[in-house]
Amino acid sequence: MAAPLKELRIAAKRADGVVAAGDTLGTGPSDPAEATLGIVLRAVGLPSDLRAALVAFWLADLGILDSVREALGSTFDTDIRNFILSPRFGAAVLKAKPDLAGSPKDLSGLLRSQFPEPPAVTVDLLETMVRRALMLGRTELPLTLIVLDEVQQFIRQDPGLTLKIQTIAERLAGRFDGRVLLVATGQQALSDVQDLQKLLDRFPVQIALGEADVDAVIRKTVLRKKTGAEKPIRGMLSTNAGEISRHLHGSRLAHTVQDDDEAVLDWPLLPSRRRVWERILRELDRTGLGGTLRGQLRTTLDAARTYGDKPLGHAVPVDFLYGRFSTEAYNAGLLPGETRNRIEALRGGPEKDKLKARILMLVYMLGRIAPEADHHGVRAKAETIADLLIVDLAGEDELRRKVPELLQELQADGAVIEVGGEWRLQTKESAEWESAYRSEEKAILADQSGLTRSRRELLDEGIETALAGAASVTHGSSRQQRRIHRLRPEDKAPADGIPLRLRSGWNEDLAAVEKDIAAASTSDPSVHLLIPRHPTRDNELTTALTTWRAAEHVLQVRGVPQTDAGREAQSAMQSRANKAQAAAKEIVREAVAQARVYQAGGKLIAGAPAEAVKEGATNALARLYPQFADGDHPGWDKVRDRAMRKDPDAMKAVDHAGAPENHAVCKALLAELGPGRKGSDLRSKFTSPPYGWSQDTVDGALIVLANAGLVRVTGDDGKPASLPDLPRQKLGTCTFRGETTIITIAQRMPVRGLLTDAGIAFENNQEHLVLTALLERLETAARQSGGEPPAPEPETVPNIASYKSLSGNDLLAALAADAATLRDKLKAWKAAAQKISDRLPNWRLAERLVALGATEQQGDLDDLRDGRRLLADPDPAPPLISAAADTLRVKLNAAHAAWESAWQKGEQRLADDPTWAKLSPEQKHSIRQECGLLMVEKPSVDTPQAIAEALSKRGLSEWENMVKALPARIEDALAAAAALLEPKARAVNLPGALLKSEAELDDWLAKVRDRIAKSLGDGPVIPKV
Repeated sequence: MAAPLKELRIAAKRADGVVAAGDTLGTGPSDPAEATLGIVLRAVGLPSDLRAALVAFWLADLGILDSVREALGSTFDTDIRNFILSPRFGAAVLKAKPDLAGSPKDLSGLLRSQFPEPPAVTVDLLETMVRRALMLGRTELPLTLIVLDEVQQFIRQDPGLTLKIQTIAERLAGRFDGRVLLVATGQQALSDVQDLQKLLDRFPVQIALGEADVDAVIRKTVLRKKTGAEKPIRGMLSTNAGEISRHLHGSRLAHTVQDDDEAVLDWPLLPSRRRVWERILRELDRTGLGGTLRGQLRTTLDAARTYGDKPLGHAVPVDFLYGRFSTEAYNAGLLPGETRNRIEALRGGPEKDKLKARILMLVYMLGRIAPEADHHGVRAKAETIADLLIVDLAGEDELRRKVPELLQELQADGAVIEVGGEWRLQTKESAEWESAYRSEEKAILADQSGLTRSRRELLDEGIETALAGAASVTHGSSRQQRRIHRLRPEDKAPADGIPLRLRSGWNEDLAAVEKDIAAASTSDPSVHLLIPRHPTRDNELTTALTTWRAAEHVLQVRGVPQTDAGREAQSAMQSRANKAQAAAKEIVREAVAQARVYQAGGKLIAGAPAEAVKEGATNALARLYPQFADGDHPGWDKVRDRAMRKDPDAMKAVDHAGAPENHAVCKALLAELGPGRKGSDLRSKFTSPPYGWSQDTVDGALIVLANAGLVRVTGDDGKPASLPDLPRQKLGTCTFRGETTIITIAQRMPVRGLLTDAGIAFENNQEHLVLTALLERLETAARQSGGEPPAPEPETVPNIASYKSLSGNDLLAALAADAATLRDKLKAWKAAAQKISDRLPNWRLAERLVALGATEQQGDLDDLRDGRRLLADPDPAPPLISAAADTLRVKLNAAHAAWESAWQKGEQRLADDPTWAKLSPEQKHSIRQECGLLMVEKPSVDTPQAIAEALSKRGLSEWENMVKALPARIEDALAAAAALLEPKARAVNLPGALLKSEAELDDWLAKVRDRIAKSLGDGPVIPKV
């Protein structure tokens, strides 16, 4: 250590000194930043209060901090905390610097305004204040050690505090040029506490103390022996080796040979007892009590002081530990008050009562570690309690005799209760729990059917565990999975899978069962699992089941207790249930492990239950599926896939190159079809015994047979179906029938020609798959050979009803017989359809021309339509179109001439009007647009189509209306012109009249004159007829 210390002294001189700051977190402020700042401030001689520290920094800035500190002496810290009210502080400051204020009162007011209540300490403020504190009286940062003790307890699994500590560590490590070393200590290593693992990266140097370190510390400090003491201690231990070895015999904490070397170091503790202490302290540490290095040191020190002066051979008893933590355990709710009071009362009594108190202490402590008793083996039995109470190793036979007696007395007093040979504390509440348990126990024992049911359920669970991995076996090269069905004797065997009969010695006479199995047929695929019943363990199983069920019932009924005593009782009951459950399961496990497996016929199969069951199930496969070998091949999925692609060689995937119907699987399917079978029925039959083929095998074979024309397939709609064109799930809904009609190549050839003429793609020898499409194509062609008038009536396919009643090869044969006729018909139908398509446009044009005004041709049009003469030769439509076009051409030219004459008259009227002449071309165009006086082009009449287009755009009646409307539009245009030049001009409507004489004319003119004259008084007038 000399070299590192020397290096540290040299570094300290270069860095302007060293500062060491440390304290326990949790003894001051609850905020880690404020607590850390207080630790550093105290280390440099400043008050930990932030406001007072700011005042101290102010005094330092004024250069009077040391003077004020010297003047105030020991009261400096108190006076600076009360800097506003303390007259001593004010006087000391003014003495050091009189010009700051006129009086202490004035200084108090100045300080009040200059130093208000400071803000909360953030990490940023912490950094600033720590830097100021460390630089106080220095020119550069000193080497600084900051120790934060009890970080683990301070954080208390609070993620918010963890994050703050993490941030503080990062800031102190990263902002002070490596001159600040932060050390965080706790009762456990950072890696042992999940919430502290986030801090690991912030503390690169980690020093963890394990149990070996704790033992070493205790032995080298508290239990260290003086020179010369080891020899007599070793002699005494050797003398009492028998007694020491007897303690906790049979448990994992008992004395071992390895303890001989450590026994001297541990004295006056015994290694076995020290291990019990450690178990108890560790369990208490889980709840935050005592199981720490300091706790063990303190407890061991107290024990050494108490027993160190006793005669050699007096060891520390385990009950000594009770006095170390009882108060804390009581305050933490871990020690029932009733138990604590009883112990305290007995401790104040005579020697007998004191021993009872010690017994109760041990019963309580051993109860704390009882949940792990299966692991360490220490149980609160009378002998164990005596082992741990003995002080004088030379022998305390009287104590061993008294312990069982006193336990019985304590039980009579209601302090303890014996459960399965183990003693437990009994409080008022635990007594209530025990009473409830005894009541339920009696009820369960009276219900034998319930016990039988529980045993059966436990047996089922044990069998499930023992037969894990024996749920199925693999069959054949196609690797079919065969399920192993676990059945009781009365269960009916399923249609598929291996039946495994479970036979229990609790329910049957297994000797009689074995005789029945031996008498069974060797074709029976059943496998039998016989579980023996051992009379010696039968009562143990009943007891364990009763205890388990009773304890579980009490736990469910009583619910969650609200008191510490209730929780202790609940824990004890749960422990009782767990132990009973474990015992029951172990008995059943042993029984199932000794089970015997038989094949029907009496063959015994050796081996563990799971292996024997699988072997028996494998042997049973040949009995259950005798026909399986015919379809056992791994290539059936490929057969199915290739058949779906209509590959005629699909069966080669299962090494079959001959005709499909010669394969054993196809033979079996064809033999089963009869008048017809559903695909789902065929799947069910051939995937079940005695076949057991895969679904790929059944589906692939059916598709191959259908593709070869050996099977007729009908969909769920009753129509012929092509399996390759259907989704796989539809196969089950199809109906399959065997084909009885054999098709020759001579029959296929004419059908192929018909298919080609119809434009239907097909594959040779697969013609039957497209016959439905052929019928649809023929019907379409026949329908298109006619239509609505003037087309002729559509034709029909000869014998179509008969064709539709057939399917498969029967339909193929019928079509082959009529193929020549159908091909001629198809050719004629196609020609007629084409002719109709070619002539319909002329017919539509003729209809259009007649509708547009060629009424003279209406009779000819009706005759053509009613006579359905569209296909007559020569084509009757062109002459009709020509005649209609000639008629309309004359009418359209006449209509345009009439309009042109009216237009010229109107133009002359406009030209003669002086008002119109005054308008600009733009004004005239605008008025023309507004009044509809734009020039209309002469329509084209060169072709019938042009005439139809012209009349569709503007019909004959519209030409006539245009001529009639033209004079009025001229007058509207003149009125608009006058209004444009004379904005005030008003139109005056002249009266209409029928004039028969000059007198009537004069009379009408007079009225007109009078009307216009009256209107002239209001401005210009535009007469309007």
